[in-house]
Amino acid sequence: MKRGIYLFVIGMAGLSLLALSIPIMAEAVTLEVLNPRGEIKPPPTLAPSPRVTDLAGKRIGIYWNGKSGGNNFWDVAEGLLKEKFPSATILRYKGPFDLGDKVAENLAKEVDIFIYGVGD
Repeated sequence: MKRGIYLFVIGMAGLSLLALSIPIMAEAVTLEVLNPRGEIKPPPTLAPSPRVTDLAGKRIGIYWNGKSGGNNFWDVAEGLLKEKFPSATILRYKGPFDLGDKVAENLAKEVDIFIYGVGD
């Protein structure tokens, strides 16, 4: 059996039919496809901090990005924390969505526990 591409053409009125056979070569073709993004190395993974077992006597930092209504939420959250852990100290912080490394380092020195909240 002859390999090829067959083209069928039907006339305007549908009355005539023409069949053409175009032979093709049966050679193997290899294509190499490259990823235009290149290699992206994943960022290093860090183990999570050890879980704190008790908040009594701890310094609890609450960070809020200043979105509207977030202060109401954090007021209630702070009240509940003080009610359950009266010896804990609550420190409130407000700033941009992205803390940045320097601010995060400073906050880590000031508090034992950190709660980060954003609103939208």
